[in-house]
Amino acid sequence: MATEIIMPQLGLTMEEGTIAKWIKQVGDKVAVGDVLVEITTDKLSSEIESEVEGVLLKIVAQEGEDIPVKGLLAIIGAEGEQVGAAPAPAAKKEEVQSEAPKAEAQPKAASVTEGGRVKASPLAKKIASELGVDLSTVAGSGPNGRIVQKDVLAAEVKPAVVEKAAPEVKAAPAAAPVQTANADVVKPLTNMRKVIAKRMQQSKNTAPHVTITTEVNVDKTIALRSKLNAKNADVRFSYTDILVKMCATALRNYPKINASITEDSMIFHDKINIGVAVALDDGLIVPVVSNADRKGLKAITKETKDLINKARTNTLSPDEMSGATFTISNLGSYDIDGFTPVINLPEAAILGVGRIVKKPIVNENDEIVPASMMVLSMSFDHRVVDGAQAAEFLKALKGYLEDPDNMYV
Repeated sequence: MATEIIMPQLGLTMEEGTIAKWIKQVGDKVAVGDVLVEITTDKLSSEIESEVEGVLLKIVAQEGEDIPVKGLLAIIGAEGEQVGAAPAPAAKKEEVQSEAPKAEAQPKAASVTEGGRVKASPLAKKIASELGVDLSTVAGSGPNGRIVQKDVLAAEVKPAVVEKAAPEVKAAPAAAPVQTANADVVKPLTNMRKVIAKRMQQSKNTAPHVTITTEVNVDKTIALRSKLNAKNADVRFSYTDILVKMCATALRNYPKINASITEDSMIFHDKINIGVAVALDDGLIVPVVSNADRKGLKAITKETKDLINKARTNTLSPDEMSGATFTISNLGSYDIDGFTPVINLPEAAILGVGRIVKKPIVNENDEIVPASMMVLSMSFDHRVVDGAQAAEFLKALKGYLEDPDNMYV
């Protein structure tokens, strides 16, 4: 009996996924646990494994398509088993392609409801906004005429089709680096890079960024870390671990920093979940320490180490990357003093952490003494947070770093 393979919900907030690459092809034998397809969401790339054995009889969702959760991806059954005709959405897609001259007359019938609402996936709407594409003029090839990502991209490049020869337009993108005549190397974007690019552009286009900085004397935090590492042989505390705990403590006292905004409301999050930016070869990933304000420093340290290891081995679960309410990006190990971090929407703020540098300062007795100094840079969404509120939060965090006992006052 044939089994339908559907788009799984890989996280609580997932609405759809993009087909990145089919690992199995029609006619291939499939065993339980075999990877069928790679999908990309707005948070990560995942491999979908087969829960049944048989033969891949039909691929319904093509590479590059946006498929909603529970949408049909493929059909697996016994060898030689007959399956029904392709679903209606696929037929509509072929109609759109074969009747190109009528494309301008059909979009509203397929993609706009009687009430004037455009039927489009969230990702398609976001890309259309970025590219300046009017969705009411786009024909949808998704289920029930829904506009998906590739429809928007196809609409955006239409002007170029008139100017270029047809063979050039149809040429497939290179699957490997290409050497051009002037020695430039052209590499196709990875799925992770595409997601990062879209999210960064969305953040800068949506949130009015403001960044404030302060310099902190971290001598006492260095002493605290050294003391903790000397007393605990089973774990090794990092400055990022300490900052996760300090930020979580400060966020409990400044709830407006632990918030997000919608078109007509503010959401003050009850949970304090700290995202920790981790650099990978292909880009950046942000695993999340959930309920960080309710955990001790040792528990945070163990959890952070585990999340970072999973991030680097591509074994994070979707829920371990979801729900962050504040993010920390530490570039101190790269000898960076200060920088302007980009907000990880829908969060209201992100903290950038620079390196620790020994330099002379003037103490409270007007004496010039050496001190270990660190630059903190916090970007915040000015729709949610005002400058004074952001400054108060950063001042509180500075107080914790300069004297960790302040966290318990």
